[in-house]
Amino acid sequence: MKIAIDALGIHYFGGGRTATLGLLEALFSLDTHNQYLVVLTQFEPGLLMPSNNVQQWIAPFKSRLLVRLWAQMTFPSRLRGYDLVHFMKNLGVFGLRSRKVVTVYDLTTLVIPEIFPLLDVWYWRYLQKFTLRSADRVIAISQNTARDICHYYQISPEKIRVIYPAHSIHFSQSTPEGIEQVRRKYRLPEEYILHVGRIDRKKNLPLLVEAFAIFQKLHDFKGKLVLVGEEYRKSRDTTLHSLIDSLSLRDQVVFTGVIPDFDLPAIFSAALITVFCSRHEGFGIVALEAMACGAPLIISPAGAVVEAVGDAAYILKAEDPKLLADVMDKVIADPALRMSMRQKGLERAASFSWRSSATQTLQLYEEVVQC
Repeated sequence: MKIAIDALGIHYFGGGRTATLGLLEALFSLDTHNQYLVVLTQFEPGLLMPSNNVQQWIAPFKSRLLVRLWAQMTFPSRLRGYDLVHFMKNLGVFGLRSRKVVTVYDLTTLVIPEIFPLLDVWYWRYLQKFTLRSADRVIAISQNTARDICHYYQISPEKIRVIYPAHSIHFSQSTPEGIEQVRRKYRLPEEYILHVGRIDRKKNLPLLVEAFAIFQKLHDFKGKLVLVGEEYRKSRDTTLHSLIDSLSLRDQVVFTGVIPDFDLPAIFSAALITVFCSRHEGFGIVALEAMACGAPLIISPAGAVVEAVGDAAYILKAEDPKLLADVMDKVIADPALRMSMRQKGLERAASFSWRSSATQTLQLYEEVVQC
């Protein structure tokens, strides 16, 4: 088979990049026979394969708008003769004669439309519906996302295949030396509560900040709250910094910005707890990464996160800062509970693998082409 893969836009930090690269690396290691063309916005050295059956085609633009216009203008002619085109980040192109597979991570834009620009909501409400209805198969990364696709787009469940993502293999418990090195590098405190993910309205960080303020005041906690990730301009949380100032937490909340993947395992491993209180997620790879590093995890039951963690995390019953503060206290104050959560998390994270995801994806390709 000749297979083209649209992976445009994965140069941006986040779960989409992690999921796409993890799957592609596993897929190309598994399949050395079919011919692949991967369309990217930057060269990815991790996708160089000794079998030489993978080519990278680098787009001339990185701007989201320009690169999609470029794809629409070039794909129908450049990809003529390909058996299948897999769009790995929700979006599609019109006018293709090849079989089409589209991966959908989440429908957060329709679930919580008030936190996104109107143009994005319009796109997901109308154009995305056409894209998915015209695809031969749709891959959803969770059962929750599959249900959302059926609900919002009236697409038959038989057209949707759920293929779970996984975490990169370098996410594992770090050594004391690795932890100390990263602690010095980013000037992290001895004790801290951690959140990893983009700084945006979806992540519900005011809830975490308010809970941290309550917890710190009631228990005289000397540690800090560490927020790892970039600020997402399309859904900027305009209340977060003013809330931090109003609670007099400016010196207790650390914004690290984006941190390279190779440093994250040590940052997870060193955290007292990791908190993930997002309002909606298509899966929650960050939760898997935290568990794989042995970080006790507290989550909100948003979207598909519960699918990811099973019974290995403490699941909040309500979006209540006092409740979250009480749960943080319960977990931090009980070393035996933290140890139990670590062990369950390690076992849960190990149940997901990119090889399994790649095997299912390759089977789907063969099924679609043979239809």
